[in-house]
Amino acid sequence: MLPAPVRFTAADVPDQSGRTVVVTGASSGLGELLAGTLAAAGATVVMAVRSLDKGAAVRDALSRTAPRAHLELAELDVADLDSVRRFAAALAGRRVDVLVNNAGIGSVERRSSPQGHELQLATNHLGPALLARLLHEQLATAPDPRIVTTGSNVYRHLPVRLGPEDLDGRRRSSRSGTYARTKTLHMTWAVEHERRLRLAGSPVRSIVAHPGMVTTPMNTGLTARRDRALAVVLGLLWGARDPEQGARPLLFAATAPHARADLFAGPAGTRDDALVGFEEFRAPVSDRALAARLWAATQDLVGADRVATR
Repeated sequence: MLPAPVRFTAADVPDQSGRTVVVTGASSGLGELLAGTLAAAGATVVMAVRSLDKGAAVRDALSRTAPRAHLELAELDVADLDSVRRFAAALAGRRVDVLVNNAGIGSVERRSSPQGHELQLATNHLGPALLARLLHEQLATAPDPRIVTTGSNVYRHLPVRLGPEDLDGRRRSSRSGTYARTKTLHMTWAVEHERRLRLAGSPVRSIVAHPGMVTTPMNTGLTARRDRALAVVLGLLWGARDPEQGARPLLFAATAPHARADLFAGPAGTRDDALVGFEEFRAPVSDRALAARLWAATQDLVGADRVATR
């Protein structure tokens, strides 16, 4: 039986003093909100951002609202696997309590990452997968270590086909379809990562949560008319929430003592009731045979054992 929804807001975040949290994509949207909330709760937050100038402006704004917050800035482009390796190398020897793999992009024209991978695949899956693997040693030294994936429940509403033999999606590609596919790919990988962590006896947990349909720049800043229209329709159908509402399941996954890795946490009830609900993962995310193939295909592309130095 699934647990009942629980009320959880920023005020319910436990004291995070002494903990170090890495938040990717921390210069806007959900990442900015998560960084500020966790820092206000006492955590040292490493804001992993693509643009240091933009990140510095956000850090300074957050510091003005919470003067005692400890916010560090670090450059990271999750679409660039070499940037991921440099970022991980800079954290070598330092304890990390929580990694929030939050950075993501959607509905962009097909472009290639520095390593030649489709950009949404690199940003939404390959980079986060590599970072999670590379930071395992730092996470494993923490008392309650977690990797939190910002997932998407779009796979419960739209058909998503995953093909580990074609991760770059060269056989079928559309802006919105690629977003749904790459987010579902990474969720499937993250659930498989949790299975492997348990089998290895690791203390690290891989937890996936989703914010629902959120009015972040990724959804409100679309340039193509078709994509804007689709976002409006989905927002009406699925009940678009503001970032503060969408962040609650992610904050729960990152900090609640009773957060579970075997369930998919997300908004429950109305937009204003602050409830976090729980669901079981469905196919394709729950398909273990598919996940094993996806794991192997991902390893072939990212080579997690290769850590670059500065």
